[in-house]
Amino acid sequence: MDKVFLTDVDDCLFAWHDAFVEWVGVHYPRFIPVSDSEWIQWEIRNKFENMTQEEAETCLVHFNTSAKQRFMPSKLDSEIWVNKLIKEGWKFIAITSVSDDPDVYKLRKMRLEELFPGGLLKLHCLPLHHGKEKCLAQYADGEYYWVEDKLKNALAGLSYNMKPLLIAHGYNRTENSNIQRVKNWEEIYGILNG
Repeated sequence: MDKVFLTDVDDCLFAWHDAFVEWVGVHYPRFIPVSDSEWIQWEIRNKFENMTQEEAETCLVHFNTSAKQRFMPSKLDSEIWVNKLIKEGWKFIAITSVSDDPDVYKLRKMRLEELFPGGLLKLHCLPLHHGKEKCLAQYADGEYYWVEDKLKNALAGLSYNMKPLLIAHGYNRTENSNIQRVKNWEEIYGILNG
């Protein structure tokens, strides 16, 4: 097997949650963030005390198609350990359901190449809220490691003979013994080179 792994981008390579909450504070200051809102990953409106579902969707679309995509911060220790993997010959394929807007693709690609120079083999930017199954299917039976933070997508990778590594967050606890939970990229580094 080539030294290639697949990875989600948001809350795996990029600190999406932190960037989103900060960005909403600047662009929509009337919304009050909930403390410990990282635990509430998939219900955007619940990250704020006074946000409706419609307002949450507006903020989400605005953020995911904003210039902020060019300046996203790295998540956890991803910059250190992914770049170490790259120096050792690893490449990655990034799959994200941020937006299928061509400009967002360009911004994301620029940022990934800036944070992880020489590592990005391919980037798939899927429509917002779009499932990753069809995209993962094209890598089926490659026995790739698949880094993800959403249990549903980790399970999809498992169904395509991948080895999912679920970055542990409070919102993605699982008892599935086929899904390996990891704390950070240092741990992923050890697994990929194990």
